[in-house]
Amino acid sequence: MKQDERTKPLQEWNRLARENTENAIVSSMFVSTLRVSNSIDVFNNWMLVATAAIASFLIINVSGIIDFIGREGVVDGGYILCLSCLLGLFGKIAGLRCKVGLELSEAVKETFTEHLTQYKSEEEKIQQGAKFWGISLETGVRIERILKEYLAPFPKPVRWLADRSLKKQKQNPQLPYVKQVTSFMIQSTTVVFQALFFILFFVEMFMSIAKL
Repeated sequence: MKQDERTKPLQEWNRLARENTENAIVSSMFVSTLRVSNSIDVFNNWMLVATAAIASFLIINVSGIIDFIGREGVVDGGYILCLSCLLGLFGKIAGLRCKVGLELSEAVKETFTEHLTQYKSEEEKIQQGAKFWGISLETGVRIERILKEYLAPFPKPVRWLADRSLKKQKQNPQLPYVKQVTSFMIQSTTVVFQALFFILFFVEMFMSIAKL
């Protein structure tokens, strides 16, 4: 059945409305997921504090501990604690990137919505004036100019990386959350291995004691 050409604008409006709503729902799901990063960061802090406390205890009492579990056990345990601590630091960096990115995107979204609301009322008046004079005016914000002005003060390598990322992901409606999700996955993975190495440290200690 051939569709009436007059309904094409309505169909396009319907398509865009559905797509925008679906994209907004996906964005809210990303935001909810990224908020879990704060809880993971708290666990990461606990692990780092516990690791530092145990490492300090080993260093201060190394002579007595060597007699108890052996030199090899102390050395192997120290290496495991170092790996756990290193993974914890990577997790902290990834968590910080995720937190900063989320706060930045939310702040930009809030101010962006505010400015768009103000511009919308002005745009309607401008279009009414253009209709009165029988002329056509191109309205709407120019995203390219906004990004160009925003990136202008940054160093050239930063502008190049931002431009490269925007071109690569220009068709992705969830562009603001791509890097944040990557950071969240890195944070989650490193914290899991951080905890595993922390547990492995105690396994190594008991195995060293059993060998004596």
